Amino acid sequence: MTTSQKRPSRLLISGVAGLIGSRLARELLAAGWEVLGIDDFSGGWKERLPSHDCFRFVELDMTEPGALGDLLRREIQVGGPFEAFVHLAARVGVRSVLRDPEGCRDSNLNGVGALTEALSSLADTDRPRVYAASTSEVYREARRPLHEGDATRSTAGEGRWAYAGSKLRGEQLLDEACASWTASKRPIHLRFFNVVGPGQDAASGMVLANFVEQALAGQDIRVHGDGSQVRTFAHVNEVARSLAEIVVQGNCPAGPLNLGGVALTEIGDLARCVLRLSGSTSTIMNTNPLEDCGSNFEPIHYREPDLGRLASFGVHLPQMSLEDIVLDSLQKHSLLSKPSQRDPRSSMCVSPAS
Repeated sequence: MTTSQKRPSRLLISGVAGLIGSRLARELLAAGWEVLGIDDFSGGWKERLPSHDCFRFVELDMTEPGALGDLLRREIQVGGPFEAFVHLAARVGVRSVLRDPEGCRDSNLNGVGALTEALSSLADTDRPRVYAASTSEVYREARRPLHEGDATRSTAGEGRWAYAGSKLRGEQLLDEACASWTASKRPIHLRFFNVVGPGQDAASGMVLANFVEQALAGQDIRVHGDGSQVRTFAHVNEVARSLAEIVVQGNCPAGPLNLGGVALTEIGDLARCVLRLSGSTSTIMNTNPLEDCGSNFEPIHYREPDLGRLASFGVHLPQMSLEDIVLDSLQKHSLLSKPSQRDPRSSMCVSPAS
């Protein structure tokens, strides 16, 4: 590279083999960035990884002592600093959380601890901007659009709320660790609202993926309770595009940032939409969520994001309708799902909170 040539912008994504991470990598590769992805395949799978000359992958458990810091120092020595680090590695999905709430908490907090330790060991000039996945579940219940300044749950939440508690505590730990950093390097907490798309993991309790798999297999579509729970869905491709534009701009102020869409619906209506668009012979079955998911399950009744802060940065906002999101999932889900799980006849637990 000559002195007149500018070094391409570099990004590191943890959890790059996940639903959002793999889409985000493609968006930034298309924008001309170099992307290094890491994953331990505990949740994602290698078939999601992009094939691109500017993409490299390292299989890594970032919670292994010293592993992430060693990787960052090697990479910086060879190719220079990363402009951004998007931390998406986490244990997700209500079903996954309910199987082991405290294991989920430990896993998520260990990831944040490894991240802060690794970045704190770097010189300030070598530190990337941090964008870390959080969740809309950190907010308390409210039947209105939720703003970044709204009340949050306890970090000590147990059972069903261990995931939300771990994410909120993760936000706090990142802020504490980065308090003395240059303001432009301090973390942005990505509070995702019901991001969905083809190939999402139904086994962890993701509601649209479950409905699609059940409809395609001609099974009963299992809806918790009366189906009146309200969610706002966003297609993963649109969310990845919004996030990529935020990363490219690089000037988003630190703090929480809602990321979501506009497809507001009751879960019962979502099931009927899947049934209608699939042409399936399935029927809708209203079930007791405690029987499906265990006694630790507690519902969230209403989730709608206020996207005013996201809109203020001039990025493309997710606009896909519920029908378009469902159609895309029906058409592509089986092609993009994990190879070992591509038989839609397997039985899954449905959670409307996902």
